[in-house]
Amino acid sequence: MELNEDAKYRLAYLTLRVLLDDKLSRADPGAHPGALVYLDVLAGTQMAGQAGGKRYASQREKLESFIDAEFGEEMLAVVNRAVAELV
Repeated sequence: MELNEDAKYRLAYLTLRVLLDDKLSRADPGAHPGALVYLDVLAGTQMAGQAGGKRYASQREKLESFIDAEFGEEMLAVVNRAVAELV
């Protein structure tokens, strides 16, 4: 699949969000304060300071749905494989 520059950045952004989602879903989100602050920047939220001891609300299904809709099932599989190797 040939991607234009905007599509490459969109895919990289969504992949990073899936990666952070996976990492934060595996443990106490308070154990990864830097990741939470960065996610706040990306998502336009201010929730990092309130995360200690709470369970992270995964957005993976929604993110995967965006990737599938915009880039297709094959690219979603590539993203999931890359995320599994990076976490």
